[in-house]
Amino acid sequence: MNIERYLTENRQGTPLQILRLLRQGRVTVNSDVVDSPRATVAVADNVRVDGMTVTGRQPQYLVFNKPVGFQLSMDPTTPHSLGSLLNAFDQPRQLKPLADLPKEAVGLVLASDDEHFLTDVTGQNWPSQFQVQVSGTTAPVLAPNQAFREVTTQVDQVHQHVTVTLTTTDGEMAVAVLGALPDALGPVERVTIGPLRLPVDLPNGAYRGLLPAEIDELTGPLDDEENRM
Repeated sequence: MNIERYLTENRQGTPLQILRLLRQGRVTVNSDVVDSPRATVAVADNVRVDGMTVTGRQPQYLVFNKPVGFQLSMDPTTPHSLGSLLNAFDQPRQLKPLADLPKEAVGLVLASDDEHFLTDVTGQNWPSQFQVQVSGTTAPVLAPNQAFREVTTQVDQVHQHVTVTLTTTDGEMAVAVLGALPDALGPVERVTIGPLRLPVDLPNGAYRGLLPAEIDELTGPLDDEENRM
């Protein structure tokens, strides 16, 4: 069979991920780098991805709803860390987070044991949406800031609060600015990273695996050269 089908049947990623693996030179057959999805592979061949046999490589792609005060450390022995939230199956994995959400904020965090995936997501330079609710029905006025791509406010007359949302690639600045607003009703929350929105059914302090479509959206489209393969 061809290497693309082989990697797919061995659950090495989505179809777009497998093309990336090949293009990035991360797949070897009998120690030779293979970059064509049409290359053939036999049962007796030694196929590896990132130096690991395909039977031993089952990467994890996770989305967390981080609680307030929790560190981004993935060490399961560290109290009040994302690692302490992991179940027994995920604890032994060498997971790493996208380390871009301050401890005082809550919401969406990505983590994976596939460093290339994290690098690909970082390379997209996705903007994120950060929001906070403040009491009252008068929308606060924020000083102009070139780091903010968009600022929106939504007044809730029924519950007597205003939701302020910033869209930016500078998460630390967004958390600092929103956290300094008077009469905030809770911590600053990140609700999106690029195309990924914090799942509404993911409770605070919980996590789940990313869906294949979410993985592909986060890593961005393949370039023209990859599409011609």
